[in-house]
Amino acid sequence: MTGMGTLGRVLECQVWWARREDVRPWHVDLLNDTERARRDRYRREADRDRFTVGVAVTRLAAGALLGVRPERVPVDRTCPGCGAPHGRPVIEGGPQLSVSHSGDLVVVALSRGGPVGVDVEQDSGRLGEGIVRQLLGSEEVADLRDLGAAWLRRGLLTYWTRKEAVVKATGDGLRVPLTDVRVSAPDEPPRLLSWKGRRDLPGRMTLRTLAPGPGYAACLALIDQPDPVIVERSASPGLAEPGSWDAGQ
Repeated sequence: MTGMGTLGRVLECQVWWARREDVRPWHVDLLNDTERARRDRYRREADRDRFTVGVAVTRLAAGALLGVRPERVPVDRTCPGCGAPHGRPVIEGGPQLSVSHSGDLVVVALSRGGPVGVDVEQDSGRLGEGIVRQLLGSEEVADLRDLGAAWLRRGLLTYWTRKEAVVKATGDGLRVPLTDVRVSAPDEPPRLLSWKGRRDLPGRMTLRTLAPGPGYAACLALIDQPDPVIVERSASPGLAEPGSWDAGQ
C-alpha cells in the first residue's frame, strides 16, 4: 500500500478505522480548547471516548499529511448555520474530511480530491418499520419490500449509511429530509440516483461500500471524484502511544 504522503500526489482517499478501546489519556492533549469543551459536555464515557478517538485520528493523520504537529492542525468546528463551535470539522486549505462513529467503531476519511462524507452504523437490531417514513421515499420502500422480510433490517442499515454519507459530503447533514435523497437498492452497488431539487449531484457523486467488519455497515461518498483511489487502514497501532503514528501503517 502507498503511504499517507501519496494523498497529495494521486488524490487518494484515506479511510482510517479505530475502536473506542483505542483511547489513551494522551489523546486529550491533542484536543484544542473547543474540542475539550465539547468532550466535557458528553455525559456518557463511551461518547467521550469515541469523540476523543475521532479527534486524535483526525489530527494524527492530517498532521502527518501536512507535515505539522497534530495539535497544530487547523481544525475549525464553526457551525455555518449559527456560528457555534459544534459544526463538522473543517481543515483550512484541506484535506477535506469526515468523521463518524457508532458502537465501538470510529472512522475518519481524508481526501484532497474534493468533498467527502463517511458514515458507519452498528447493526443494533433497533432499526425497524418505525424509521421507514423518516428515511425512505416511496420507490425505495417498494425496492425494500421486493427484497423480502429477511432484508428489512440489513436493507435499512444500508440505506441509512448511504444517505448519511451523501448528506455529509454535501455538508447538508440532517438539515435536509432524507426522503428527498434516493439511493440504489441495498442489493445493488451504491449510487445516488436522485435528489429532489439537486439534479446535478447524481452525476458528481461517487459512493463506495466500506468494510467495517461484522455487525456494522459503512459507506463513503465523494463529490467530483469519479475514479477514486480508496485505502482503508487501521489507526489503532498509531494510537497506542505518543510518537507511534506511522502514515503508512
